[in-house]
Amino acid sequence: METQEILIIVAAVAVVALIIVILMRVRHSRKVKAMSPEQRDLHYAQRAHKKRVSELKSDYKAVEKDTERAVKEARDRLKNALAIGSEKIDSVKGPEGTVSLTQLTVTLPVGERELQPGTSASASTEGTAPAAEGDEDTRKAVLTVTIGEETATVPFKPEQEDAVRAIAAKITSAASHVDEVKRQRDEATQAAEADIAQANEQATVRLNEAQKTYDSGIAESDEKVRKAEEKVRQTRVR
Repeated sequence: METQEILIIVAAVAVVALIIVILMRVRHSRKVKAMSPEQRDLHYAQRAHKKRVSELKSDYKAVEKDTERAVKEARDRLKNALAIGSEKIDSVKGPEGTVSLTQLTVTLPVGERELQPGTSASASTEGTAPAAEGDEDTRKAVLTVTIGEETATVPFKPEQEDAVRAIAAKITSAASHVDEVKRQRDEATQAAEADIAQANEQATVRLNEAQKTYDSGIAESDEKVRKAEEKVRQTRVR
């Protein structure tokens, strides 16, 4: 089928649809004109009621959506606050496991430990290179981490010495700032929790007001329809 034929068909369908709409409107107009004044008032009251209900529902949904967004944003701020200090700074994988560091914790092969202001870490080398062919190579880089009264040592391959020294320095540095990071996290958490409480309180107030507006609007619209219906009944009685 050629493009021109398609365009003709589309245009014909559009014309038919337009004619149907016009006929329906004419029919409706005639139907309304044939009504008594009381029936016509009822007809328009019912149409207005339907439109008003739709508007009120839309307004309530808008308030509901806005309050949900505000609460979600406050909860997201709390989530971000609780995550302060949890981003990984560095990690080194060795033969016996991985040592991983954040601003608040150091994870060793023996488990995760919280950093303390006095936490220290150092790197050293141990062992000897083989003196002759067939001798054992005992060289290794060793990370020593001391947290309070606990000391842990983690061996690494000798070629990892630079990486071990780097993470040792970072552990010691992170420990010296741990109290400040905790303070920032606590302050941000408290602020976010206050924001959540306020957002929930405001949501309750706004939703209650929106519900009252919805209920009063529906009642007012219902009353108009009821009065119109009563007038129609009175004319039938006559």
